[in-house]
Amino acid sequence: MSGPQEQELARQVRPQEFGTLLDVLEHRARVHGERTAFIYLDEGESEEARLSFAELDARRRTVARALRREGLEGQRVLLFYLPGLDFVTAFFGCLSAGVVPIAVNPPLPTERTSRIQAIVDDAGAAAVLTAGNLQPILQSWLAQDERLAGLPLLATDAMDGAEDGAEPRRPVREDLAFLQYTSGSTTLPRGVRVGHDNLMANLECIRHTIQLEERSVSVTWLPCFHDMGLINGVLEPVYAGCLSVMMSPLAFIRRPRRWLEAISRYRATHSGGPNFAYDLCVRKIPAREREGLELGSWRQAYLSAEPIRRDTLVRFHDAFTAQGFQWKAFYPCYGLAEATLAVTGGDLEAEPLFRSVDNTALEQRRIVEVREGTTGSTQVVGCGTAGLDTEVLLVDPETRQRVAADQVGEVWVRGPGVARGYLGRAEESRETFEARLDTGEGPFLRTGDLAFIQGGEVFIVGRLKDVLIIRGRNYYPHDLEWTVGQCHPALRAGCAAAFLVEEQGQEKLILAQEVQREHQEGAPLEDILGEIRQTIAEQYGLQLHRAVLVRTGGIPRTSSGKIQRRLCRSMFESGQLEELARG
Repeated sequence: MSGPQEQELARQVRPQEFGTLLDVLEHRARVHGERTAFIYLDEGESEEARLSFAELDARRRTVARALRREGLEGQRVLLFYLPGLDFVTAFFGCLSAGVVPIAVNPPLPTERTSRIQAIVDDAGAAAVLTAGNLQPILQSWLAQDERLAGLPLLATDAMDGAEDGAEPRRPVREDLAFLQYTSGSTTLPRGVRVGHDNLMANLECIRHTIQLEERSVSVTWLPCFHDMGLINGVLEPVYAGCLSVMMSPLAFIRRPRRWLEAISRYRATHSGGPNFAYDLCVRKIPAREREGLELGSWRQAYLSAEPIRRDTLVRFHDAFTAQGFQWKAFYPCYGLAEATLAVTGGDLEAEPLFRSVDNTALEQRRIVEVREGTTGSTQVVGCGTAGLDTEVLLVDPETRQRVAADQVGEVWVRGPGVARGYLGRAEESRETFEARLDTGEGPFLRTGDLAFIQGGEVFIVGRLKDVLIIRGRNYYPHDLEWTVGQCHPALRAGCAAAFLVEEQGQEKLILAQEVQREHQEGAPLEDILGEIRQTIAEQYGLQLHRAVLVRTGGIPRTSSGKIQRRLCRSMFESGQLEELARG
């Protein structure tokens, strides 16, 4: 089918009217099956593989039949894949077979098996799926733990698609689609139960908000085992019927220009990542290497991190405005795995919103706006308004009452995209997913994030569990960390951890900060330590008990790049931080 008839059918596609994402895929395979759905770039540059909607539909059926023959229908399985399109076919194959996929990051050879063992125990995983190129390495790695060595290890790229004669049960909206394990920035990873209904609601929320169309183009380097990479890079493009161009996270990290090259080459309309990705581009792409990039097609440069920094936006825009990048393309947004992904987002045609607020008032969870640049103030970036069919309110976590308009409260969320709770954790699920106001209204999802709202715009200011309480006042660690990262050119901005330790019955403030690799040898470390202490004293009126300088990469992070402050504290106390100096 081609020409006007195909175009007319394509215009009639309304994905929200289908039962599951598989129904949407089947429809796209029938209507415009030969159109390219996915492209994978080897080393972020040359095309290694393409996959049309029809090919994806056929391959996921092959995987599904093989999984059913293995007796895995209704079971949970781990997906271990290097970046590439094998993951895409395996994930859709699991959905088709009624197998619950759990995407996890492929291990480094030296990595311990403890985290994966915890997920296997928690989920009761029955098998591991991978591709043939990773199978021998993975088999050897799993063999380190006798409990993991017995798991069946299946290569989906070598599966036989022979018909088995059985009529498979079609998934319905009420079924569990997949488990998304949280990154573990504040606790041990927990399996979020995402249903087909949650997934469809959130995919429509995203499509509607950012105006995704079949002619849109997505470029992503985000890992598929993380919720933002999985939803934005793999599932949303199928839902919207648009092209997804994928590359390895390592390809981006090693040479950030590859990301912008792909946006230029494929005329991408939608792409993004955490705050650090934009900073990395500014640092690692000098002016002479920016020539030849064409970024005028980029309509939505989404950012979702903790926190989003106005300085980052300004620096990136100033660096790439000559390449056609538009200020209004910046799209700060907010979401979390417990809500499938998206919660808030902005207007594609509007510029990002900022508010300068007084630090002293913020410490008391009050909002007092001040003029930009005022000493003792913080600039906060707006993350948009509540998405389609989503309700966001701010609540006092102690009293469970709504907070006033000029106060900070915990973000509570209600809507069809909110997931079904944590696997096997009934008490935690009730506390997190079934919260009620003091009036009894609910249930709501408690996010643990702190924010204020003005005119419907949500401004995230921190996390409830990370708040540092010093002499009865609240301090947000990311503010201290960011301030320190700016105080000396040898320091890596956004690569620090502020935390409290107890000594002789008193809590003491510690700040660990990474030094840029090129400054690790020969830098005036004692002077830098003094600068850190002075900055914290002047900006916050606080005295550091210890300032610690560590090597590049020495601050522990989750798989999604979030600072693990609790783990950093534990490493500090046990002497495991790779310290360059302390004072």
